[in-house]
Amino acid sequence: MENEIIKKFNVDKLTDAQEEQLTQIEHFIQAQLRKPNEAGAVAIIRGKAGTGKSVVLTELFKRLQTGSRQNHSVYAGTKNAFTVNHPELLKVYQELASQEPMLRKKDYLRPTSLINQAHKQHEKYDVIVVDEGHLLLSKSEPYIKFMQDNQLSELIKIAKVVVVVFDLEQVMQSKAFWNQALIDEVTHTAVTKTFDLDLQYRVQANPAVLDWLADLSVGTIKPIPADLGSYDLRIYDRASDMYAAIKQRNQEVGLSRMIATSGFKRLPNGDHHVYMDDFSLPWDEYDAQKTPWGERPESINEVGSIYTMQGFDLNYAGVILGPPFVYDEATRQMVIDTEKVTHREIYKKSPHLTTEQEIANMQQAVMYHAASILLTRGIKGLYLTVADDNLRAVLVALQEDWSREHAKMDE
Repeated sequence: MENEIIKKFNVDKLTDAQEEQLTQIEHFIQAQLRKPNEAGAVAIIRGKAGTGKSVVLTELFKRLQTGSRQNHSVYAGTKNAFTVNHPELLKVYQELASQEPMLRKKDYLRPTSLINQAHKQHEKYDVIVVDEGHLLLSKSEPYIKFMQDNQLSELIKIAKVVVVVFDLEQVMQSKAFWNQALIDEVTHTAVTKTFDLDLQYRVQANPAVLDWLADLSVGTIKPIPADLGSYDLRIYDRASDMYAAIKQRNQEVGLSRMIATSGFKRLPNGDHHVYMDDFSLPWDEYDAQKTPWGERPESINEVGSIYTMQGFDLNYAGVILGPPFVYDEATRQMVIDTEKVTHREIYKKSPHLTTEQEIANMQQAVMYHAASILLTRGIKGLYLTVADDNLRAVLVALQEDWSREHAKMDE
């Protein structure tokens, strides 16, 4: 695996804000480890995409594991584990462990494996660290051998302290449905403290651009900010032109890829491609190799998804919003046509969604979340197009307006 991606998780030095937050989290952990508390304790770290959550967790786990092997540490002799329900991220953490003397690959597990192993062997952990907590299952999934009702509940049972990251705007499917009410319900017997990470470390853009991206992620269409600063934001009418630009950026600075939401039906020959105008590339495929999708040279010839990109950075992201994202003439908003969502797995029944309105809200929300995740992957720039003709025309018009205004300023 390239060292670049490891460096993004395993930084040499935290920012002052990150260090301050980590100190508070450690104080909470240490206080709970000293208490005989059968109900357990939960530290909830809240932060949106790109706020450095994985960086903080990486440093925390390094400190826990280093201290567990030192006689005079407050963590001496502790038994700790790190879990993430994301195979691509798990690869990164396990590779990181192989490069750090105090870390062990065996300490990084998927939640189902960790839970089943602990129950079978009657093991109890001192601290369990959970990245991407919004991907934890909130219902049983016998197909993957998770037989209980909720993975966070089970983790609380097998640990004195659970440290878990949550971003409710990254909830992506009904089997891992979370909202604040469910988090409160699951953690109500535990000692709980919440920590907020709110600084944006990924997208190197000014506040006006960040606000524009946040608005679009929930369907609100506004003029492109007059001042983009150094951030390279472009809207394309043709996906093939956008792909050419992404390939050029990849040659110049690397780590530039095409990524898309779902909504593209299989082609008549059975191929599962993302296609627009004369652009057509296959979706990413799960691969057991250690290198994450975005770092593989051959992935420039594929289209990434939330499943390969959630939690990762790109220098330039070429984003295609698929057919479910349409333009509503009445409200002048970007809305979701759920009938056009092709990945129906995300809409499976959930015990936490019982009314038609709750189900409808979830079906809309997870697609907006997918847009938000993809729109915030690019560190240096976002190139954007959409499959729906009407929505694309509206967004391209915004780009043309912006270009005209800047042409006037340059005269």
